[in-house]
Amino acid sequence: MPANLPAEAKAKWRKYLEARTPEEKLKALQEFLSAVPKHKGTEKLVSQIRHKIAVLRREIEESKKRKKGKGPKLFVEKEGDIQIVIIGFPNSGKSTLLSKITNAKTEASEIPYATKKPVPGMAVHKDIYIQLVDTPSLSEDPYKFTTIDRQVATLIRNADGVIIVLDALNNPINQFYLLEEKLKNLNIIFKKPKGIVKIERKRSGGIMVVGECKNFTRDDAVNLLRSYGIYHAVIKIVGEVTLDDIENALFESTVYKPAVILVNKSEALSDEDKKEIVRSIGITCSVFFVSCITGDINIGELFDTLMKLLDLNRIYLKEPGKPPSRRPLVVKGLIKVSELIEKIPSLSNRKVKYAKVWSSRLPFSPQKVGLDFILCDGDIVEIH
Repeated sequence: MPANLPAEAKAKWRKYLEARTPEEKLKALQEFLSAVPKHKGTEKLVSQIRHKIAVLRREIEESKKRKKGKGPKLFVEKEGDIQIVIIGFPNSGKSTLLSKITNAKTEASEIPYATKKPVPGMAVHKDIYIQLVDTPSLSEDPYKFTTIDRQVATLIRNADGVIIVLDALNNPINQFYLLEEKLKNLNIIFKKPKGIVKIERKRSGGIMVVGECKNFTRDDAVNLLRSYGIYHAVIKIVGEVTLDDIENALFESTVYKPAVILVNKSEALSDEDKKEIVRSIGITCSVFFVSCITGDINIGELFDTLMKLLDLNRIYLKEPGKPPSRRPLVVKGLIKVSELIEKIPSLSNRKVKYAKVWSSRLPFSPQKVGLDFILCDGDIVEIH
């Protein structure tokens, strides 16, 4: 845990937060690392900072190569409503899966590591546009990390969720444990923790704490951020967290990503095999048995599970005298009418008095509601 860092180290971290270019960030991180005391309590922090330094060095090197027209592009810009990355070891069937459920043209191959760069595709489920990204295969040693491994880890961090593809013919239970351990060592977990902290820096407004504080006060959290030179931010707390968790969040440490498991080539498994797989790894993630060869893929159930994991809600906007929009605004979690308005640029300068809502959960529709009314999945909203 990064506890009790000296003032010098905190000052160096502030320089990193203020840095603009990758080169400036690299230099600031190196200076911060030199100021961090090396002892048992800072081992994890030191490891995380060294990882950041390694990633920045590669980004700088790859940027130079791209300017010279060399090197593959391994960043995928988000399109649609959510982005889901597909990960796995060689020959698990990731590329074939992507081609089966999206419009993407992939080159499936039995040659290991045939996928050299991310390949995006798009699927639509219940009016939600889902971008799925096939990624290069991870190496199988959980304690050694190739350049590709670290790049895939960055893709995972930037995505909304993950599909893990396992090969039913190659000990899928062991595959999952290896993959889970590997990504845990890259500070990515799939099992939802007791609490999650997100810190969003702002330009003004002071420091706000949203959520419940247990075993520490809001002033403790505010003073912690101020000690790092952060005076405007929103600390979002979900579940039960400690003050150490808030400090860890400053360093962008371990991140939780919702995930589902697809066991491919499952036509080769017996019913008992499937039960054993669910018993062993189904505690961490939902398990689906699929076959890209036979086309046995329950896409609807898969996407429904992802929607539930990501807590997605579809809000349909409506103008007076016109039908509702065919494509909804997709949000994570419940949202107030006032929060919905903030997400719509065309309404930002309008004085909104109320809204009309059509919903199956209301005793009658439409119903006139105030700005604090909470919207749910499938609601139709008309702003006045």
